[in-house]
Amino acid sequence: MTRTSQLTTIGEAHFTTGVPASVIGTGLRTVAEGLDHAEGVCWSPRDQVLYAGGEGGQVYRFSLDGGPVETVCTVPGGSMLGLAVDATGHVYVCDTGNGCIQQVATDGRIRRFGDAIGYPNYPVFDSTGNLWVSDSGDWGKPNGGIVRIDPDGTTERVLEGLHFANGLAIDGDWLYIVESTWPRITRMPLNGGDPEVVVVLDQVVPDGLAFDAEGGLWISCWQPNRVYRLSVDGQLHVEVDDWSGVYAPTPTNLAFAGPQLNVLVLASLGTGSVNACDPGVHGSPLHLPIRP
Repeated sequence: MTRTSQLTTIGEAHFTTGVPASVIGTGLRTVAEGLDHAEGVCWSPRDQVLYAGGEGGQVYRFSLDGGPVETVCTVPGGSMLGLAVDATGHVYVCDTGNGCIQQVATDGRIRRFGDAIGYPNYPVFDSTGNLWVSDSGDWGKPNGGIVRIDPDGTTERVLEGLHFANGLAIDGDWLYIVESTWPRITRMPLNGGDPEVVVVLDQVVPDGLAFDAEGGLWISCWQPNRVYRLSVDGQLHVEVDDWSGVYAPTPTNLAFAGPQLNVLVLASLGTGSVNACDPGVHGSPLHLPIRP
């Protein structure tokens, strides 16, 4: 996708939700169980499967239909968070245990990609094949940042001073960034420049980001079990609010999946499951670089 971002920047506005727009109970389904606290999830269009990571270094693969879960590999000393895929089906996983990005082939072969990163949390590809990675830093301190890994593995730190940098998404010429402990969403130009505030949230811990095909930005919140959608005109709506903590607990990363990208998949750090629902919109296709 190469369109110019049309999302309104709201600045320092704060939002309170009042009565939630929808409470997910019916319509939510479990697509994978028995995972080791999966925080990240991503969709591979090439193979029509989902990938997720585990706290013990596992990389899982499974389908949307609730079939068996396959452990593709287990990285020694690893602890896996966010994931991204390329056009050949390789998975790029943030490994906090080893402080780096691990490239995992479809047959389970593992190799390190790029230089060491302190606390790699989430990766996303741009249209030229660069991999942007959030380096969270310490909880409660403004020492998070953004790292860019070029296709040849050259690694550069391009932004500092973030409040626990977390989920990322790219739209047009902008990189959107979750700052979990502010809490807010900021964005920075991919070609360099100062970041700016998109929206400041109220009494939540945001974690993951994903754009839909209409330009809406979906924001998953680890607490309090909530998912927002920020429309292109700057309106913030609650789309999932599981006050019970039963149907969609601790949603961390999220991804659009399925052949039409019309299924919203939610990873759950606090449980062993990955859940899905039908959001009523299609996801925006991600950049999938061609890798050898």
